[in-house]
Amino acid sequence: MLFKARHFLIFCLFCSQLSCAWAVNLYLTEVAPFAFSKDGKGNYDGINVRIVNELVKRSGVPIELIIVPSARHVTMFPSDKEAYSISQTDNFTDKDGSVLFEVTQYPIVAVAQRGAVLKTYEDLISLSLDKGIGVMRRLSYGGFGQDERVKKVEISTLENGLRMLEIGRISGIVGSQPGIFAAAEKNAFSHLLGPSIIIAYGAHVMRVRPDFTASQTSKVLTTTFLAMKSDGSISRILDEFMKVPKPGLTQVK
Repeated sequence: MLFKARHFLIFCLFCSQLSCAWAVNLYLTEVAPFAFSKDGKGNYDGINVRIVNELVKRSGVPIELIIVPSARHVTMFPSDKEAYSISQTDNFTDKDGSVLFEVTQYPIVAVAQRGAVLKTYEDLISLSLDKGIGVMRRLSYGGFGQDERVKKVEISTLENGLRMLEIGRISGIVGSQPGIFAAAEKNAFSHLLGPSIIIAYGAHVMRVRPDFTASQTSKVLTTTFLAMKSDGSISRILDEFMKVPKPGLTQVK
């Protein structure tokens, strides 16, 4: 009996150690400069990718990184059990996932085609009345999404919006400033970008499925991130990717 009990305890200890080694899923949206394919062979880079890699290195928490388009991200994360996500704040509600910490902040900009007049928010309203302003589905950007004075056209990705801007189907595009600039550079659309104004500020946040907010994994990841932020590691990662706003970029008062 003692022999069997001893082997049972050893088995339980083994199972416990094995479960600790299981990786938790962490979802990222595939969009530059936050997460993008380097070579089309499954190798990714970007702000959020490097932050997660550093989190894994420092915390020892095993993470399975899942990088997918936005449309899949917003369905896969809420349907997972114990999972994490780094994405724009308004991609999810607190019912989908609890916020552990803010990862990055960035300006949300409206960008018109080169040669257009866009100095004030009133200019943006007037510009939109022609063919509309491209806006990513599900994203409201503060009160902008509810402002009925601005005519909006739904776009699936920033690249899609830039192509629509190129052929004249929309009059402008709204999105994160680093995201728009990265998409334009990657797809050779930089020549299209004209005057811009800041209409709001956005953020990427780390969320966890609500039942796991107080888990040991969540606590370790939060503590590790705060240490990285304190020692300047986050700032160094951001400095490598965040582009300086173009001359003429103005903030709406």
